[in-house]
Amino acid sequence: MSDDEDYMSLKFLEEAQEFESKRKETTYSERRKKQIREQEKKGYIKPRAQLEAEERQKGLERSMDESNKGMKMLMKMGFKKGMSLGTDGIREPIKVDLKSGRGGIGMESELKKRAREQEEEEERERKRTAIDPEDFRSVMAQRMKESKLVRYLTAAVSICEKLDEENNVEFNILWILKPVQKEPEEQKADEEGQEEKQQKEEEEIDSSYPPEEVEELKSLTTEQQLRKILEYLRNNYLYCFWCSAKYENKSDLDDNCPGLEEDDH
Repeated sequence: MSDDEDYMSLKFLEEAQEFESKRKETTYSERRKKQIREQEKKGYIKPRAQLEAEERQKGLERSMDESNKGMKMLMKMGFKKGMSLGTDGIREPIKVDLKSGRGGIGMESELKKRAREQEEEEERERKRTAIDPEDFRSVMAQRMKESKLVRYLTAAVSICEKLDEENNVEFNILWILKPVQKEPEEQKADEEGQEEKQQKEEEEIDSSYPPEEVEELKSLTTEQQLRKILEYLRNNYLYCFWCSAKYENKSDLDDNCPGLEEDDH
């Protein structure tokens, strides 16, 4: 702009705007945007690292041909394409497993292991959160019922053993229905001899009856096993587990005991 032109003229304002626009384009963001726009016009140019990775992968996947120096040396020694090295040797070169990152040897496998464990934990957590509330309550109720039946069965078998011993019964197949009590490690160590004795007794009982009969009895559900024990006590000793009483005769049992089921009491 010449000296005789007014600084308030339009030309002055246009030059100021042009200067301002050029100044803004000098920032990194503007230069980057401009570069991206130019790349889009010319076509996308892949980064060098991506191009190198693609070329390397192509080379690893390509089989060796006669232009390969190593193949030429082998062919001079009688090797033919498709043959294996040795009697049961490999037919293709060992594939290269490129290591990424700067971690030491074995670090990558450790990271994969951690990632796999994390995925498994996330899957378990997803299943826990995805469970329906009604299903959860049903499962918990079933567990509580089973736990109660196991306690009843343990007590019923103990009563059966006591009454059998009082009546000089040496073996009873129903004794094998007594649940195995899970105890802490220190208690197991202290009562090791007692466990061995109990195991021998169970083996003697098992050998005293046909294997199929023992297997059939053990295959029953806890509720069915309990019912079988209670029927035995009721029919043989006139004893009601729910009443915790032994009756004098069958008439006394029928008249004073509400019934065989717990709900009857």
